[in-house]
Amino acid sequence: MTLPLPSGAQRRVRVRLHPLGTPQRLEAAVLFLEDLHDIEQRVRTEKLAAMGRISAAVAHEIRNPLAAIAQASALLQEDEATPTQRHLIGLIEQNVRRLNRTVDDVLETARIPWPDHQPLLPALPLDRTVDDALADWLRQRPQGTRLQRDARAGNTTIAFDPEHLRRVLVNLLDNADRHASPAAGAIRVETSTDDGRARVTVWSDGDEIPAPVREHLFEPFASSYSRSSGLGLYLSRELCQRYHAELSHERSPRDGRPGNAFVIRLPVADATP
Repeated sequence: MTLPLPSGAQRRVRVRLHPLGTPQRLEAAVLFLEDLHDIEQRVRTEKLAAMGRISAAVAHEIRNPLAAIAQASALLQEDEATPTQRHLIGLIEQNVRRLNRTVDDVLETARIPWPDHQPLLPALPLDRTVDDALADWLRQRPQGTRLQRDARAGNTTIAFDPEHLRRVLVNLLDNADRHASPAAGAIRVETSTDDGRARVTVWSDGDEIPAPVREHLFEPFASSYSRSSGLGLYLSRELCQRYHAELSHERSPRDGRPGNAFVIRLPVADATP
């Protein structure tokens, strides 16, 4: 049934009646009201946990065939090959890397939650670390004028594992690449500081994310894109939380163009030894 709230909103509830007494004499009854939203969330959590266990098992099974394919491709490169064959070998290696990244995401997800003990990390220069990760990504996915870089973090340093930060940025950049237009400046990577915190933003001029998708944006296996594992944003947020950083989405314009911004807010680290 649906209950009206004083605010004018409504809440869907499941009603259960539990009789007290004997079959011959009913003395009282207890009425249980359960919020259907809470029930649906519990069911969804249980399903996600089951999917995670299955996905981790499948990922382990995929690892060995992928390694064999990668090794065979490397051996083929040692022989004389025609331009067509080199192109096909390149396609094989590109897709092996993509599948390996998906496998890594699944296995990384299965290892969460993280251990309480965190190793002492060196302070990373934010702008240079983001530039290095961006350069690696652009070697695989050249963008030309489609991508713009706005570096305003100066000498700001952060405490973050560089490989984990690279993975977060790659996930956000892959997402932007899928949804942005081909126009110049359709993707922007920005770094800055704000109120004593560092800020990394990956913005793209994609369409507004529908409300049903936005509600589950950072949940595992939630993706509206058929070729996505649905783990990228979830894993990115989990990695950020490991280093006391926050990852959020907001709808914001750039140069008068509406778009989607994924914003990482990080604590600033002391660069002095």
